[in-house]
Amino acid sequence: MKKPFYYIFIAGVLLFSCGAKETLTLGSLNTPYALTVSEIYAGVLEKAGYKVIRSYGFDGIETLHAAILNGGVDIGTEWTGEALTKVLGAPRSGDQYGTYDALSARYVKLGLVLLEPLPADNHWTLAVLQENPNSAGIKTFSDVKNRAPELVIAVTSGFNDDREAFPLLEEVYGTFGFKEIELVPEEEQYALLRSRAVDVIALRANDGHFADAGYRALRDNFHAFIPQNLVPVVKDEFLSSHAGIRQALNAVSASLNDKVMIDLNNRTAVKKEPYRETAKSYLETRR
Repeated sequence: MKKPFYYIFIAGVLLFSCGAKETLTLGSLNTPYALTVSEIYAGVLEKAGYKVIRSYGFDGIETLHAAILNGGVDIGTEWTGEALTKVLGAPRSGDQYGTYDALSARYVKLGLVLLEPLPADNHWTLAVLQENPNSAGIKTFSDVKNRAPELVIAVTSGFNDDREAFPLLEEVYGTFGFKEIELVPEEEQYALLRSRAVDVIALRANDGHFADAGYRALRDNFHAFIPQNLVPVVKDEFLSSHAGIRQALNAVSASLNDKVMIDLNNRTAVKKEPYRETAKSYLETRR
């Protein structure tokens, strides 16, 4: 005797449901650093059984934050420092733990939860070339200020104009009075430093060029630059019904320290390896 059609239909639905993967949307800023980390997260979530929709086109933290709040993104990766000062307009904190705690406390009021951040801190910094005699003995930002009249610095327009970058540097340390300030595209500053056409450049602390031992990051001895740790942000109500996400992402975040991120950024930003390949190979090394 044949079973009625609706029994067959219901059995099919149940079979599909048992094998179906729950879908979530992962949002990322459109930079090689954030894309690589987000793709690592995507791989971890897919291994945990989720179907991940990648929403990687966000050009600013404000629009990504809005997407998390309105539910367009289930998990988004934000910079702790930028989120605190640019999204919330709150006072900056001088260390990464204080920044994270201050942001977390404010996000709770918005119904948002911060998972564990990357240990890697991608704040702004200044760098010199080890073998350049002009920069011999320079170890701190104060050393740069004291020697500034004899030094040439190359910076991008983004660093020059960003309230949290050059203007903040001079607010904390005072006017540097460089011999010359060259405004150049990001890629050009590295070539200028290598050729010794400039003595100092401004870049991020996890810049892939630091994989080259010839680059020396200087110490921000007055803590001008706010910490920038990438952190997954999730709505509290979403996390409550997907408790496994916290453990899965926290575990991989803990592995992404400064040394690891400099290496990953060297592969994507310097060697121009596609970020999906970089993320995939990193996950394979963790198996």
